[in-house]
Parts: sequence; C-alpha cells; structure tokens
Amino acid sequence: MLGANKIKVNALVTDISRRYRVKLQKNVNVGNHLHLVVKLSGSPMTARRQFRSWIRLLTARIAFEVGGSRKGKPFRDENGRRVKFWDAIPFSRIVHGRRGWVAIDRYVLKNELEARGHRKGQAIQLAREIYDSDRLLTPKVYASD
Repeated sequence: MLGANKIKVNALVTDISRRYRVKLQKNVNVGNHLHLVVKLSGSPMTARRQFRSWIRLLTARIAFEVGGSRKGKPFRDENGRRVKFWDAIPFSRIVHGRRGWVAIDRYVLKNELEARGHRKGQAIQLAREIYDSDRLLTPKVYASD
C-alpha cells in the first residue's frame, strides 16, 4: 500500500471516515498494514455499530481500489493465483484513559519508525525518546473516558 496506492488509501481513509463521522486521531500507513486510531461518539452501542459499518466499507474499498478485486472477480497475484487481499480481520482495541493513549501513541510511532527502516529495538528506543521529549515540550490533551 505504498507509492501511488498510498495516495489512494489515504484518500479512502479520509473520505470514508468523514462520511461515517469517524474522527481520525492517527492514520499511519506502514506498507503492509494500517494503524488507524479513531474516536467514535455516541453511546457504546451506537459507536460499535458505526465502527462496524465504517471498517467493513473501508477494508472492502481498499481491496477494490488497490487490489483490483470485484464481486465475482477475486484478487489474483502476479502469477494469476487467487489470493486474499487481507491476511486477517481487522484488529481493534478500545483505549481508555491517559495511560492507554500514551501506550497507543508510542506503539504507532514505533511501527512507523520500523516501516521507515529502523530495527525493532532501535525503533522502540527512538519512539520512547521522541515521544517523551515531545511530551515535555508540548503537553498533549487526552480525551477522558
């Protein structure tokens, strides 16, 4: 999902999020997967319904736009073999409180650094240093649950 496809993916994420009124807190495309940190409004039941509809449409549209698959015409690799576009269903987690936001901020930053070519240990250390120095310079406002 890099190169020209990165532009398509970013546009889809932005457009579909706007349509479903899903507020993007973070959007990181690391090439083979996405990290999307979102904020949903309303009651837990409404937010859950909103999330399900949003993620279903988003993942389908990315597969259609990037993979070229259509209903009745499955995605195929360069050798013509039928393959899945997505390896697994989307992983989601509910973040609570300041501690949860700190953890998710650092985790997404670490993944972004790994995608840029840093080794895992180096990315962890860099993310910690960047996040901690940034936090000292500009305090972040976190949503309270």
